Amino acid sequence: MTEQRSAYFGYALAALAAIISGVSVYVNSLGVRSFSDPIVYTTLKDGFVGLVLLVPLAASRNLRADYQRLDVHTWFWMVALALTGGSLPFALFFTGLQITTAATAALLNHFQFVLVALLAAALLKEAIRPAMWVGFVVLLLGTLLGTNLHALVWNEGAWLVGASTILFAIDFVIAKHLLGGLATLTVMTARMTLGTGLLFLYVIVSGRLEQVTQLGPTQWKFALLTGLILLAFTTTTFTAIRWTSVSAVLAIGTAAPIVTTLLQVAVTGQLGVEPSEAASLAVTLFAVLLVIVLGVRRSVAHSY
Repeated sequence: MTEQRSAYFGYALAALAAIISGVSVYVNSLGVRSFSDPIVYTTLKDGFVGLVLLVPLAASRNLRADYQRLDVHTWFWMVALALTGGSLPFALFFTGLQITTAATAALLNHFQFVLVALLAAALLKEAIRPAMWVGFVVLLLGTLLGTNLHALVWNEGAWLVGASTILFAIDFVIAKHLLGGLATLTVMTARMTLGTGLLFLYVIVSGRLEQVTQLGPTQWKFALLTGLILLAFTTTTFTAIRWTSVSAVLAIGTAAPIVTTLLQVAVTGQLGVEPSEAASLAVTLFAVLLVIVLGVRRSVAHSY
């Protein structure tokens, strides 16, 4: 695949991942309500993805050979990927969300793409042009514009959510590093399968395993549906990261709330958005489109 084609492909997948994420937020908001414990819920849907990714690992000799060739240094980064993206941050986020407010959690999550950009520039030496930084600043302002300052609560829960945001940002940078020398499926499997194993271990140690045996058909259906959506999101995101800059992919992902809002309107028939929120979504959409245009132009220019 030429550099020009890979640029279009990467940014198209990043946009698709943002759409899937927006759908995921809406469906997960329904699914999590059917569970008494959100950690059990996220463990099951993540576990579904981890199990599905084991199928090609079992069927593909080349994929198994990929793992057999890994040295100790690479295995260290694979385990770090599972810890920072596939397990620990989920437990931190949902535990923190039980203590703090949804507005606080959303605000802290908005900073994830900024952390990714800073880490990618510092550790991966990812070249981010001044114009792209301007796009990131506009995007950050757009995401903050609709924040309800009165709903923010800075307590222990906020610290836990903040820690999860940092870990997720580190996770995506590690993924970009590993994708430089490994197959996308190899990296995805390490993140989700190893990460899910750690999550299940946490469920067992924390005494939550009994809840799994008491789940009803509706809960299992939501776990399966959201697991399928998570599989689609993980596949598109990691493939996009492989073909374009990780900072751009995460920035484009901030368009997910726009999709969620449109989906809510389509289902309920009511807008239900305050003017400040509408302005925030408009600025966010403009900034995401700016990031895509700047990124594609830069990639295309480098191909000549």
